[in-house]
Amino acid sequence: MISTFDNWAALSRSATALDWSGPIVFGVEPADVVGHAGGKLVFVSSPVRLRLCGVPEAVTLFAARACAELSRMGVLPISPVILGAAMLEVDMHLKINEPVGWAKQVAGLRNAAGAIWVPACPGWASCPQIWADVQWAASHGVPVMVEAKGVM
Repeated sequence: MISTFDNWAALSRSATALDWSGPIVFGVEPADVVGHAGGKLVFVSSPVRLRLCGVPEAVTLFAARACAELSRMGVLPISPVILGAAMLEVDMHLKINEPVGWAKQVAGLRNAAGAIWVPACPGWASCPQIWADVQWAASHGVPVMVEAKGVM
């Protein structure tokens, strides 16, 4: 398990691309996810801030493009950012716009996933939510695939 956020940053900087020997693999392109997702749902972890109504459209668009890329390759992706943004378009008063509601939504989606993929979006290595997703995966034996190698 990655004990601190500093350890996560250090691991991100020093990782060897496509070293499949550990629970976290860096340098994983969408095509690599296909062979390692085991036919299961892939949780796409991307930067987010609580109070989703404040998430810039660019972040949602980036997550949507990452999911579309996996989907084109036959992988079933799930993104709490995309789902949350879509639901809040309909009802801004949903509980997912609050910390406890968001945590429940994320937990449910992560529990259903067979792998976590972190696309190389700006801010991925410094995002507390992504780090939380990686920590959860490491403690539950769920593989984590990170597109970038090094901190962006």
